Amino acid sequence: MRSSIWKILVFACLITVILIAAPQPAVHAGFFDRIKDIYNTPEKISELEQQYIEAKEELAAQQQKLAESAKAAKEYAMEQQKLLEQNEQFRQQNEQLIAQNADMQAEMARMKQERQSFVSKLIYTVVILAAVFAAYIISIRIWRYLVWRKQRGTRGRGRGISG
Repeated sequence: MRSSIWKILVFACLITVILIAAPQPAVHAGFFDRIKDIYNTPEKISELEQQYIEAKEELAAQQQKLAESAKAAKEYAMEQQKLLEQNEQFRQQNEQLIAQNADMQAEMARMKQERQSFVSKLIYTVVILAAVFAAYIISIRIWRYLVWRKQRGTRGRGRGISG
């Protein structure tokens, strides 16, 4: 039991030494310092008023900046909405142009096919006309040859009246 009392006593002494060695807070102002502060109060009040006025002006400036920022944000939002609407219009116009382009390409293909059909019909017509013309010329030649042969054969047999 004695050793536990000694341990407690040594521990208490150690804590006391540590607390004494620890730095102490600064001493509060004395009576004369307080009287000085009372006489300097009007200066401090004017300083506080000046600080209040400056703080109020800063607050007003910050409120004005905030209002300008809000206005700028609102204008930006309106501009962005306007740009989104324009983008939608351009997208719709682009879709219409794509549809028109597809229609025009189909029309061009149809016209090209009609032109090729017309050209081929024209070529067939020219070939047929040339063949008919060649057949006409050949048939005239054959007819003349037959007539000539017929006349030559009749001329040699008996010349008729003319003689």
